[in-house]
Amino acid sequence: MFKLNLKIAFRNLYKNKVYTAINVAGLALGLGGFIFILLYINYEKSYDTWDKDLDKVYQVQELDLFSLKEGKAEWWGESDGRLMEMMKTSLPNVAAVTRVFESGREEALVIDDRAPFFINNIHKTDSAFFSVFPYKFLYGNPATSLKNLNDMVVTEDFARKYFGDTNPVGKVVKLTSQSWVTPTTPYTITGVIAKPETPSVFELSVLIHAPVYKFQDQILSFWPTYVKFNSIQSEKEISQSLQKIYEPFRAAMLKKWKWSPAEYLKNGNKPAVRLKSFYSVHQYPLQQEDWFTLLKPILLLSSLLLLISIINFINMFTAQAVSRAKEVGIRKVTGATRASLIKQFLVETALQCFCALILGIVLLELFLPYLNKEFSLSLSITGSFNIGLVSLQLIVLVTLITLLAGIYPAVFLSSYSPHHVLKGNFSHGKKGSKLRVILVGLQFVIAVGFFIGIMIVSGQIKYMESRDPGFDPTGVIYLHVPMIKIHADRVRNIDGVKYFGVNNGNVHRNPKLTANYKYNNEVKELATVFVNIDGLQTVGAKLLSGRFFDRDYKQDTSSTVIINEGLEKLYGGNMTGKYITYKNDSVRVQVVGVIKDIQVAGFDKVSPPTIYTASKFNATWYPNEEFINLIRYEHRKEKQVLADLTKLWKEISPQYPLSFTFLEHDFKKLFIAHERFKQMVKLFSFLSISLSMIGLFSLAAFMTRQRTKEIAIRKVLGADDKDIFFLLNKSYLWLMVGANVIAWPLIYIAVQHWLAGFAYRIEMPVLPFLMAFIVSILATALTVSVQVRNAVKSNPVQALKYE
Repeated sequence: MFKLNLKIAFRNLYKNKVYTAINVAGLALGLGGFIFILLYINYEKSYDTWDKDLDKVYQVQELDLFSLKEGKAEWWGESDGRLMEMMKTSLPNVAAVTRVFESGREEALVIDDRAPFFINNIHKTDSAFFSVFPYKFLYGNPATSLKNLNDMVVTEDFARKYFGDTNPVGKVVKLTSQSWVTPTTPYTITGVIAKPETPSVFELSVLIHAPVYKFQDQILSFWPTYVKFNSIQSEKEISQSLQKIYEPFRAAMLKKWKWSPAEYLKNGNKPAVRLKSFYSVHQYPLQQEDWFTLLKPILLLSSLLLLISIINFINMFTAQAVSRAKEVGIRKVTGATRASLIKQFLVETALQCFCALILGIVLLELFLPYLNKEFSLSLSITGSFNIGLVSLQLIVLVTLITLLAGIYPAVFLSSYSPHHVLKGNFSHGKKGSKLRVILVGLQFVIAVGFFIGIMIVSGQIKYMESRDPGFDPTGVIYLHVPMIKIHADRVRNIDGVKYFGVNNGNVHRNPKLTANYKYNNEVKELATVFVNIDGLQTVGAKLLSGRFFDRDYKQDTSSTVIINEGLEKLYGGNMTGKYITYKNDSVRVQVVGVIKDIQVAGFDKVSPPTIYTASKFNATWYPNEEFINLIRYEHRKEKQVLADLTKLWKEISPQYPLSFTFLEHDFKKLFIAHERFKQMVKLFSFLSISLSMIGLFSLAAFMTRQRTKEIAIRKVLGADDKDIFFLLNKSYLWLMVGANVIAWPLIYIAVQHWLAGFAYRIEMPVLPFLMAFIVSILATALTVSVQVRNAVKSNPVQALKYE
C-alpha cells in the first residue's frame, strides 16, 4: 500500500509541477534559515565539550573589590594569584591548578631569521596547564612540554602553516613584545597539540611557559585561574570551602593596604570568591550577555519566516488539491478509508518537505561561507563534529513540519463526501475558506511587522552613525604598542603630526576604571580616564568651557582635572574653576575644563560622568603610565606621515613591525553588530513579503475558482465587469486592513523594546506604519487583480454548462 501511495504522490506532484515547485522553494527558504540557527545553537552549546575530563575543571572567580558598577560589585573571571598555592594545599581532592591568560597585544615572531610577523592568540601559562586541560599531543610529551621557562607548544594549524608537514619540536623561534622594554626572547618548541573536536574558550595558536612574577603586597596580581579536581564537584560546596580560606587571607591583605574592611562592607558587599564549572565560562560570560540572549532576535525572525513558509505551504497545497475532490470521492466509493487517504496526502506532504529540506541544505551550504565570515563562525553541515546529532535533528524537524503543514490539508481533503463530490465540482463550496483566510492574514501580520521593523531599525542605525560622538576620530592613528618618551618626541617632530597623545578612554581600550570623588560633601564613584597633556586634543575632544591641559601650566600634571558635560550636569552646572577632592579630602584638584560627552562605546549606553586626569598619581589604584599612544595628523599629509612613521619605526624596532589602526575605522566597527542585524531583518523582510505574496496569490486563485459560478450568474444577470472586479477585491483589501490593525500594536511593542536597549535613540516614527499600510494595500490589489481579471473575462457559459 505504501508503494502505491508513493507512486500516486509522485504522479500528482509531477502533474502539478508549478505548484510543487513554488511549495518546495518557499518551504526551502524557511528551512534554510531555521537550519542555520539550529547549527549555530549546536555550535555554541558544544563549547568546551571536547573531553569528558573537562567536567572536573572549574574557574576561580573573585568579586571586584575596587569599584562598584551602578552600586553593585561584579564578578571577575580572574582571581588573586596568591590563591593558587593555597588551593593546592587547603582544598580537598585537588588534582592540579594552573593559570592562563592571553597576551593583550600582538607579538612579533621570528622563524629561521625570516622577517618578523605578528601573531595573535598567544597564551601564557605554567607547567601545570596540560595537567588541567587534556589536549591531545601530535608531537611531544604533555608531562614535560612546559616544564621549563621559555618552552613553547603550538597548535597543529600553526605548525602546518609555518613548518609544513615536518615535526617542529626542537625548533627555536624568537618572540618580541617591545624591543625597547622586553628583549627578543628565544623559545623552544616542545610540542604540537591537535585541534579540539569542538570550539573552546581558548583560541590557541601558541602557548608559552611564562615566569611567575614575585608577589608584592602593594602590587595587584590577578590571573585567570583554573583548578581540576579528581572527580566532579558540587559548585556550592567547593565554593564554600574556598571562601573559608579566602576570607582571612583577604582581610589580612586589606590590613596591609591600610584599607578598612568596613569601607567595603558598608556597600552591602563583602570580599568573596567562588568556583564555576569550566563549561559555564562561555555559556554564561560575566561582563556581557550570553550567546542565547544575543541569538533571541535572530531565532524569532527565523521562526517567523518558517511559520510563513508553513502557512504558505498549507494554502498552496490546499488550493491545488481541492481540484482532486472527484479523485477522493471515487477512491472512497471503491473502498478507500479516510485513514488511507490521510496517509496518502501526508506522504505527498512528506515528499515535498523532504525535497524542501534538500534544497534548503543546498542553499545554506552555498551561503554558509558568507554567514560564517559575517558572524565569525565556522559552521558546517557535512563537516559537523556530531553529524549524527544534526541528522537526527533534521529528521525530527522535517517530521514536525510534515505534520504541521500536512495534517490540515490531509484531514480536510479526506473528509469529502462521495455523494456531494460526484454530483459536480466540489471546489465550488466554501468549506475551509475561513481558515485559509486566517492563515493568509497571519502571514501578512508577520510581513507587515517585518516591513515596519526594517524601516525603524534602519532609521535607528542611521541615527547612530550620523550622531555626534563628542570627538573627531578622523585623522587619528592608534599605535598598538606604547612608545618611550625619546621615541615619542621623534614622532612629534614628523612633518604633519599635530598631536601625540595618550588616552586610555579611546575606542580600543574604554576601560572601566572608577574612583571615589567628593564634591559638596557628597562622595560619588566616577569613571576615570588617563590622558597626557595632549590626550584630549589628539582624539578631537570638543571643549564646552574652560581649557584643555596645557604644558604651560605645571599644575596640570598633578592638581587639575577636566570633566565631561554629564558630570557637570550631575554637579549642577558651572563647574569650571571649582574643586573636587579625593583620598579622604587629602588631595584637592581644580576643574579647568568641561568637554562634550565622548561616546567611545557607541550609543547603546549613556556616556558615564567622567573625570579626565593627566596626573601620574590619581584617585584610582592604578598609575597613569602613558601607554595608549594616539597620533593626530594633517589629513592632506597622510601618506607622508605614514611613510615617515614606518621609516622611524624600522630604526627603533627592527624586530617588531609597526602595528596600527585608524581610529575612524575602529569607531565604525562599533556598529558592525547592529548593521548585521539590519541586514538580517532586511533579508527576512524580503523573504516574508515574497512568501506572503505567493500565499495571497494562491488564496486568490482558490477563492476565485470557488466563486466561478457566482461570477457567471452575476454576468448573465447584467453585472458590469468593473463592479465584479471591485466586489472580489473588497474582501482581500479588508483582510489587509485587518492585518495592519493587528500588526501595528505588536510591532510597536517589539520595536519599542528593541529601541529601549539604546541610550540614544530615535522617537517612534509614524511614517513606517503608514508606508506599510499603503504598500500592503497596493500589493494586495495588484496580486489579487491578476486572478480576478481572468475570472471576470471568462465566458459564463463555461461555468454554467455543468448545471
